[in-house]
Amino acid sequence: MKPALSQFKKEIRHFFLISVLNLVFAAIALAFGVQYLVTAILAQGADPATAGLRMLTGAVALVCLGLGIGWILATVRIFEGIVEIKDDLETEGTAITDHRLTCLIVRMLAHYRNNRKTIGTMILVCTLGGVCFFVLGIANSVKVLSVSSGGFAFTLDNLLLIPAMLFCLGIALASLLSSYYFSRFSQVWDRRIREIDESECALKEKLGLDDQ
Repeated sequence: MKPALSQFKKEIRHFFLISVLNLVFAAIALAFGVQYLVTAILAQGADPATAGLRMLTGAVALVCLGLGIGWILATVRIFEGIVEIKDDLETEGTAITDHRLTCLIVRMLAHYRNNRKTIGTMILVCTLGGVCFFVLGIANSVKVLSVSSGGFAFTLDNLLLIPAMLFCLGIALASLLSSYYFSRFSQVWDRRIREIDESECALKEKLGLDDQ
């Protein structure tokens, strides 16, 4: 396989995974927002002394709903673009020509350039989400072991926590690794874009178009 093709496929794969994970985290934020909102509504007839807490819960719910919906829409827009490039790349296969590969790389650069700020936030969200899931995974792993005077013991309830622990740790690992590798790729793309911008400026200067 061509080195450029192998590298480009790796970049597309991590970009795709970053997008999927951001959709997952946005859906989780949306779910928490709905949960908090339902809790606030059902607690309206409760003790008036807890009115302040209900208002805070409602505010948190609205924030989570807004963030979840907004982030889903932003991520879907970027996700659709990367899926189109990914599908075209897979359709071409290993027989892809250098010209076609260059066209796809240019499309990728244009897509990245148009959404650079949002993509930077996606990397941050993926990193923070990975850290949160890692903490949840560690917390579940602690619950798996029951400590008693006789030492460690396993119960059925403890064993049922193992899938949740593995799930959290798996998402955490995928999130942290993807954000790490993709941040490295984004630095390369940023450098490529700067080189293109500098070339455009140099060409305009030579053509006398810089003042127009």
